[in-house]
Amino acid sequence: MDNKGLQINYNEVWQKALVILKDTVQPSTYDPWISPLVPALPNDEHFKEGFFTLKSSGQFAVNHLNRGYLPQIKSAVEEIIKQDVSIEVVFDPNDVKKPPKKKKQKKEEHIILMEEQLENLKQMHSFCALNLKYTFENFVEGENSKVAFNAAKLIADAPGQKFNPLFITGSVGMGKTHLMQAVGHRILKNFPKLKVKYAKTEEFTNRLIEACKSGDSTGAMKKFRDQYRNVDVLLMDDIQFAEGKKRTEEEIFNTFEALYNLGKQIIFASERGYETFTNTPERLKTRYGQGLSVEILPPSLEVRMEIVKRHAKRSNYDVSDDVARLLAMNYSKNVRELEGAYNKVSAYASIQGIELTVESASDILGLNNLKKQLTVQDVVSAVAEFYQIKPESILGKDRSKNVQEARQVSIYTARELLDLSYPILAKSFDRNHTTIMYSCKAIEDDIKTNLKLKSDLDKIQSLIMK
Repeated sequence: MDNKGLQINYNEVWQKALVILKDTVQPSTYDPWISPLVPALPNDEHFKEGFFTLKSSGQFAVNHLNRGYLPQIKSAVEEIIKQDVSIEVVFDPNDVKKPPKKKKQKKEEHIILMEEQLENLKQMHSFCALNLKYTFENFVEGENSKVAFNAAKLIADAPGQKFNPLFITGSVGMGKTHLMQAVGHRILKNFPKLKVKYAKTEEFTNRLIEACKSGDSTGAMKKFRDQYRNVDVLLMDDIQFAEGKKRTEEEIFNTFEALYNLGKQIIFASERGYETFTNTPERLKTRYGQGLSVEILPPSLEVRMEIVKRHAKRSNYDVSDDVARLLAMNYSKNVRELEGAYNKVSAYASIQGIELTVESASDILGLNNLKKQLTVQDVVSAVAEFYQIKPESILGKDRSKNVQEARQVSIYTARELLDLSYPILAKSFDRNHTTIMYSCKAIEDDIKTNLKLKSDLDKIQSLIMK
């Protein structure tokens, strides 16, 4: 376009182009990103000959539009000026269209607003499929989840700009679903016009099968694909269940391509890393891994205690540190199991009208009988199995590095699980009182910074309790 050779009223052209774009672009993109754009005028620092330059006050909008919508914008402008044109969208936080000031609402308008909010909530449940309790505020961050938590928050504040896709791994009940849905909630709050979709892979597969079996295969497949492709943020859970399902993985690949090329945000969650998917096509595995992969490890004792206390606070129930510690010590496999144990003891105590103490909680969960059955030998055997050494080495005089570490872990775990005194532990391990105290202190200090040791202790406790 030759700016000098053609007299253009840029504002008028853009207003007419907006009319065209409103009919051709989805509202989730038009309303928040295209409608607020303003054209750069002559003498503007962004004005360039040969370009129809549009300005936005949001960096995300700039990236989003330049990546996926320039052809549509170009077509709309050219339809008005009847001439080829080069389009660009630039960031300008200052001289841009300001949203109109809201008028004071009358009482009737407040009622309408509440109805709209309720309708939005209904739509969020039916389409987004988000659980209202899975928010960042309810997620207990620890060293086990710090990287995943921070990456998720960065994505929620600027979807599509970095870490795309995000691939979250972790064992059952570690908080993967909670974290990915927290991203969805934060995006809906920060960018209410964006469409967020949460789906389990099993649901994706079942709907694909239904579409394939439909008599109207073309229409059914379009409807199926629209559910997952006409969105701005796609959250796919339990992606490991797609492995080896050829048609499912083909649709996931095509859905990924469609969304990624338009700058849409994608998050996957899996119990296993994508690199373990031996039956998955390499081209899909490379898509899984081209963003950022993060792992949520088992939470430490301190984090598990905080989870119990946070859960109690949400339910307006008081729980002591001793009770929180009891639950955290005995339910270390996953967060769901821990929360289930808390729900059981708090409900039972409320119904029976009794105080929730360590003793009453132990009775409700049957932990007293379990503790009576466990012995130091049980602990030593589990530790020996974990470290792949003989129990006699732990109880004997072997001073090799790996055996000494296993011995300290055994002493610490026996004290924590069996609540034994230092003298009894000294007798059980045939060590002096000072050695026992040193071993416990060494492990206590090490787990404050050693994430792997924390994870190992949890796994050992699981071996003991199974």
